[in-house]
Amino acid sequence: MKNNRIALLPGLSLFLSFCLLTGTGKLAHRFGGGALLVALAEFLSFALPLALVVYSMRDQKKLRQRLKLRRMRKGVLGLTVKLGITVAVLSLFLNLLIYHLAGLVGADLSATALDAPQTGLSMAARFVVVVVLSAVVEEVYLRGALLTVHEGMVGTMPCLVFSGLAFALLHGSLLNLAGPFLAGMVYAYLTFISGSVWPAVLAHGVNNLYYLFVLWVTDTYAAFGIWNYFAALNALALLLFLYLSLRSLESLLTRGAIPHFEKSAGLYDLWLLSRNPGILAFVLAFVAKLIFDVVL
Repeated sequence: MKNNRIALLPGLSLFLSFCLLTGTGKLAHRFGGGALLVALAEFLSFALPLALVVYSMRDQKKLRQRLKLRRMRKGVLGLTVKLGITVAVLSLFLNLLIYHLAGLVGADLSATALDAPQTGLSMAARFVVVVVLSAVVEEVYLRGALLTVHEGMVGTMPCLVFSGLAFALLHGSLLNLAGPFLAGMVYAYLTFISGSVWPAVLAHGVNNLYYLFVLWVTDTYAAFGIWNYFAALNALALLLFLYLSLRSLESLLTRGAIPHFEKSAGLYDLWLLSRNPGILAFVLAFVAKLIFDVVL
């Protein structure tokens, strides 16, 4: 019975994280936001679920290894930064594409399209909360603890896909689903090949920093029709950094610096991860939020 309860906790932690993100976000907004409230909401939304996952682990050695600060292997740092920028730009285009498909052309492309919170924080506070804090607490929980638990259950590829799905659903919006799904898989992959969560933290931070830059540019130069040029410039940046990322990845593969994937049963392994009752509660909470957002 105790083993069954412990097996339930990783899935339940996602449900708890989603509820905390939704609830504390609304409370922070109701009380006027502010850097301290937003930071506290972000921290609690991932620290408490992290505690559940850690408690469920029979052996925490691999997690401690992934959280240990150490120098990145040659080539991994460059790949991390390049992939962080590539994912950020590609995620932006995916979100904008979804906006177009949803018939929201001409809408205010801010928080949902750009995946950055509009809390009235100063730029310095946004950097601390959005770039630093959120990258650390989210990656330590999702790619540090949760990915480590799942790797002990199934092969590599289902873990990467599940990590992307969980990250996407935690964002709580159909309009902001594709970008986080891609980003979640990339961050999980960086954690896998490096054996450390910190490359994922760095890539996540680069991603969020890029979004803050986009928000600043579009807010500052909106009157000059920046979107007429910004999309083309970002398309060029995407092609450049995608090429550089693939070159770096090729170099690491050629040197044998990247571990091989653990074999999996494909969709069946993904089903094994998803059948946890806590995951079902997490998905139902996501659907409920979508319904309430429409109704209310």
